[in-house]
Order: sequence, then structure tokens, then C-alpha cells
Amino acid sequence: MQLGKKREPASVQSIERQRLIADIRKAEQEWIQAEWTFQHALGEDHVDYAIYCLEAAEKRLSILLRQAKWQWSHPATVEEGEGIG
Repeated sequence: MQLGKKREPASVQSIERQRLIADIRKAEQEWIQAEWTFQHALGEDHVDYAIYCLEAAEKRLSILLRQAKWQWSHPATVEEGEGIG
């Protein structure tokens, strides 16, 4: 085990993974909604707003997927001070 890292109990890891999966599913639904809003936007202001929402949803989903990838590739350790959300 490296300095600056600590081992978490399996139950904490399981809860964090479940929370992360739920966050990813929610972010995916938000992205789907933003995509629908963009496809059905009427007028310049609606299009601008839809683009903003779509970009935000894509960024959030990307962040969560990157976090999941890291967490699954480093299952037994977590850096101190780092947490989910």
C-alpha cells in the first residue's frame, strides 16, 4: 500500500459504486432530455438554451464516466480527500 492512500471497507466501496452508477444513469437521462429539447427547440433563444443544456449534460456524463473508469481500475484504494460528489 502506498503512502497517502487508504484502503476502504468493501461495503463503502459498494455503496459508492451504487451511487456512482445511479448518478451515471441520471446523467444519461438528463442528456437524453437535453438532446430531445435540442431537437425540438423553436426559435433562436430556445436553440441557444438547448445547446447550453446539451453541452452541460454531455460534460457531466463525461466526468462521471471518467470517474467510474478510474474507480473500476483502482478498486482497493482511494486517495485521501477525494470523494464522489
